[in-house]
Amino acid sequence: MNGNLTCNQVISVLNLYVENKLSKTISEYVKKHLKNCASCQKKYNELKSIIEQYTVPSSNEDSEKLSDDMLISLSAYVDNELNNNENIKIKKVTISNPIVRKKLESMYSFKKLMQSAYNKTKGEYKIDNAKYIVAQVIDNTDYSTTYFLRIIILFTFIVTAILCCLIYLYL
Repeated sequence: MNGNLTCNQVISVLNLYVENKLSKTISEYVKKHLKNCASCQKKYNELKSIIEQYTVPSSNEDSEKLSDDMLISLSAYVDNELNNNENIKIKKVTISNPIVRKKLESMYSFKKLMQSAYNKTKGEYKIDNAKYIVAQVIDNTDYSTTYFLRIIILFTFIVTAILCCLIYLYL
């Protein structure tokens, strides 16, 4: 690898980069690309702020902490998994509570970011590379000798058939 990553490559490992789960070498390549690409830098900043928002507790003492049930309900609301009554309850809470509204907005922006990344890469990769690589690792057959043997057997069969036909015709 020459160290020059494309935008698609950077976007595909961006969440790992934000969580500091990449090797030092790949991290350096991503860092180099982010310095030179404003579009990827913007996506990086958005993703980083969203992830930090959910991993680091708020330091603002005035804000009330959201319960886990409320966060689960918000997530279900974003994914359209609630019935009408639950939807109305979430809407009422969202209207009356600015903290919940802010969380909901950040969930929607995260969902939009993930959907756009998925849509961007969906058409580029028609095959499942993981299945292809696993099949290659499992399949240790040396096809060069296998095909050669098949060709020799086929050739022998054809020559034998021709000889049998000639012997049958002249006898």
